[in-house]
Amino acid sequence: MLLRSASSKSLVLFEFLAPNLASRTFSTSSILASSKRSTKSPRTPPILPSDTLKNIRENVTQQLRSRDAVTSDQQADIYNSTLVQIKEALGKKDAVVVRQLWVKLKQLNLAHILDPKLLSMITTLLIKAFLPSPSEPWDRSTQSIVEEVAVAAASCDAEGVATCMLYHIKRKNPDAALFLYGQCTHIMNNREAWDGDEDQEGLLGQEQLAFGQTELSQSSVQPIRGRVFLLLAAVTAHAMLDTFQEALIMCGNTDVRFHSYTTREFLENLQFDSILRDKVDLYIGRLHLARLVSRPASLSRQITNLGDTRAVKSLKKLYNGIIQGILDPDPYIAADESYMSSKRTGMVAMTMVGWTSFLTAFLKCSAKEVAAQVWGDIPRLGLRHNTSMWNALIAGQGQSFTDATTTFELMKAQNVPMDALTYRALISSLFNGRRPNLAMERFQEFRAANLTDTPENLMSVYNTVLNGLLVTNRIEAASSLFQEMQTTYHKPDVVSYNTFLGHYARRNDLKGLGLFISKMGEDGIAGDIFTFSTILSALLKMGRQDASEVVLRLMKKQGIKPNTTTYSALIDHQMREQDEAHLSGALRLLSQMEADPSIAPNIITYTSILAGIHRGTAWLSKQAEEDFTRAILDRMKQHNVKLNTRAYNILIKACLNGKRLDQALSYYEEMKRTRMPMFHETWYILLEGLSGIQEWDVATEVIKEMTGLYGVRPLGSLKSLIQRVNFRKGY
Repeated sequence: MLLRSASSKSLVLFEFLAPNLASRTFSTSSILASSKRSTKSPRTPPILPSDTLKNIRENVTQQLRSRDAVTSDQQADIYNSTLVQIKEALGKKDAVVVRQLWVKLKQLNLAHILDPKLLSMITTLLIKAFLPSPSEPWDRSTQSIVEEVAVAAASCDAEGVATCMLYHIKRKNPDAALFLYGQCTHIMNNREAWDGDEDQEGLLGQEQLAFGQTELSQSSVQPIRGRVFLLLAAVTAHAMLDTFQEALIMCGNTDVRFHSYTTREFLENLQFDSILRDKVDLYIGRLHLARLVSRPASLSRQITNLGDTRAVKSLKKLYNGIIQGILDPDPYIAADESYMSSKRTGMVAMTMVGWTSFLTAFLKCSAKEVAAQVWGDIPRLGLRHNTSMWNALIAGQGQSFTDATTTFELMKAQNVPMDALTYRALISSLFNGRRPNLAMERFQEFRAANLTDTPENLMSVYNTVLNGLLVTNRIEAASSLFQEMQTTYHKPDVVSYNTFLGHYARRNDLKGLGLFISKMGEDGIAGDIFTFSTILSALLKMGRQDASEVVLRLMKKQGIKPNTTTYSALIDHQMREQDEAHLSGALRLLSQMEADPSIAPNIITYTSILAGIHRGTAWLSKQAEEDFTRAILDRMKQHNVKLNTRAYNILIKACLNGKRLDQALSYYEEMKRTRMPMFHETWYILLEGLSGIQEWDVATEVIKEMTGLYGVRPLGSLKSLIQRVNFRKGY
């Protein structure tokens, strides 16, 4: 057992974790013993009377008639009796009888009524019994039956169809494989419950991806895996036919997407032909990239994420792949939508938003040489630097206000149209460089220009100036501009008020905070999550025990009815402050949620608290962290909220990032004990975290359990990570 130590102490609850929260100052010494949970003896299932059983049978028969056009009692009886025989034959693994019974139902036009899960079991048995080796031909009659059942089962599990397609591929009959795929296209457009919108190297584990969703959904992995295999088999058939454009169109017509670990597993099936395998691998890479490019918002989001995490290597790999797709002798990516050929339908196009996102991300990573390459590639690709790219270049100068000013003047000299965001970027750079006078000169220039732009962009300049003046302690100037805005077209919005609230909160100025809260009410400005989180944080820092009540009353006064999402967001904001006062405030909010069914906490709420406890450097004592963790887990049980795989992944990652090995292993042991599904992401997070803190012995034990106990075949990035662990261990 990997868990180093299991505490035998009884569960303790800190005062702030008790459901009936007392308004006392936080103290790690104020502990309440946990109450015993009541247990109920299991109930004996009642014996149904014969009349009830008869009614159930009649009800099932009626449902069959209304749903599937079963028109007679005789047909219903035949269906029911055949269903029993099929299940008995499946239990005995009698494929011959199962095939006969399927044919019987098919002839009676009743086969389509079978449950997809049962069809999946039938498919598995028939394929195992009747699918020949690739060197042998398949009896046409048997083939027809097996493939027919596999297609019928595809909505539940498409691996049967993929297996049949692979048989045809190995027989060098790609047309037969594509014919089978064509019969399953109706199941390829169901939205997937996978790890986020687009992934990086097929792996996501960032906390913001979890908390940004409505729920921490647990994937239905088997159907998705089958659909991915189905798509990969079709791509393989297209690779055999050299029809990449058709493959691109096919992938564009499905919501199913590739994942590195599923792809590696599928490619193992092509070991018989290394040339074909490498070609399919190339196709998959291009198709994955094309899918991303065809969704500009997703592409921009992924580029931004890579830039935010300073993942320069992955960012360069993505950029170079797109450039190669454009410059390839047989291109499948156009540099711009205007370059799309009407004769080539199998192409996708970059947008200026995408190019600008790359420039911004490389500048954020301080990769100026690569940013210069992006800037130079634009004219080489026949494009022009538009205003947004110039804006990104100015904003990317950071605190180098000299470079920002030089870029601004060059932009002006080349007669590039300027917009509000141009001035915002320059003004922000000047304020960051502690040149408020120059910033205000540019602001006056902006006002004199009287630019035609969106109200949102124009207002962003004013808010940037307000923030800059406050940061540089020009309070009177900021207040004067704010008052002026109230009398003009550019009236202060919620961001303007939040800017002042943040300023007064940082200075612990309760009077100023109260003044602007009152002004918000007078001016009819409704606050947002940032508003109320700022107020809550300020009140907690000032020691107000009624901080959460004050904020909630304020929300109610503004006509805002907080829901579960609102409360969870407030709690997450407080937990990210990583101090005892904000933990106290978060737990008070949690108690209020637990007391009101209309705002009951969900898995996001509890996971954000647990992750916050483990996140970053140790800001609680070890004992306090353990006690809080146990208490929160106990409260989850009381409210019937269970951790799922995604939540465990987030918590394990938070623990290992904070070098809390014992707690991470505690979650891992809990996953094993409860038989929680562990996917590629779980194993990767575990091993990557253990490698990061150089716990090589523990990592080796995890690998043994992964491959031995769980029978996982590591592929792709997970396989590389295991090799690194083994290398450090000297294996």
